[in-house]
Amino acid sequence: MKSLPPLVPRPSVILVLELLGIDDPSMPEGRRRQAFELVEQYLGRALLGDKLAKRQGLQLLVTGRQVIRIAPIKPGGTRLFDELLDIVHLQGDLILEGVFIRGALTLGDVATRVGRAVGSGIDHAARLCTEVADVPRVIVDPRLIREAEGNADLRAEHHAVPQELGYIRDILRRDGDGLWFVDYLKACASEVEDHSAYVNIIDQHGLLIEQRLNASVQLDGTSRTWTWLWQYHNMIVGEWQAAQRDNIAEWEPFFIPSQSPLVYAFPPSIKPPR
Repeated sequence: MKSLPPLVPRPSVILVLELLGIDDPSMPEGRRRQAFELVEQYLGRALLGDKLAKRQGLQLLVTGRQVIRIAPIKPGGTRLFDELLDIVHLQGDLILEGVFIRGALTLGDVATRVGRAVGSGIDHAARLCTEVADVPRVIVDPRLIREAEGNADLRAEHHAVPQELGYIRDILRRDGDGLWFVDYLKACASEVEDHSAYVNIIDQHGLLIEQRLNASVQLDGTSRTWTWLWQYHNMIVGEWQAAQRDNIAEWEPFFIPSQSPLVYAFPPSIKPPR
């Protein structure tokens, strides 16, 4: 019997995601199926016959609510910016299906074969996803950004290093704990077809969060998901409102009010003592 060749680890970009809400019993089966199809569309292009994705050696593994994508670092391989953009598109469309994502994008050694992937890099990415990302954000390992700065295989050939880093920086946001994460709600604005499509994403994003907030009765590890999203959503809406001072009223309805059991805002008349 012919034996298979040994699995050889190679440096790779690794994305581990959790699909939050995909296992909710109340989710219609059609929406659950559509969510998985979106994962394959944006992260599993090689499965769909994309020749470039096949040359890049992209591998996608989906188990329950966990998604793993591996992209070997090699000449002509994936760009870090492209990895980030895939996440933006995926989360933007998943919002319309009622699903949020939590995860981590990092680098490490992984050995792959069709339907199989092993290596310390996957373990590291999974730990970042479950223990560090914490809330519905996809964090980016600083080591990966440094690798993109020094490794031409993670950058576009026609971009100088400062230009490529500028594109990467534009799609990320630094959180209060100092971690960089994919700023999907802002980045979606330049990726959707038109302004009305973006407004629809903002609207659905806010409605989902407000529903989850109102259904939560106490602060715990799960409800922190929704308080974080409440703050992130209102931050983005506030930035758009500030940038379009001639049309402030358009954005006012998209703020999530602080009326749920989990969030509180002091009345504007309350001032700190001097």
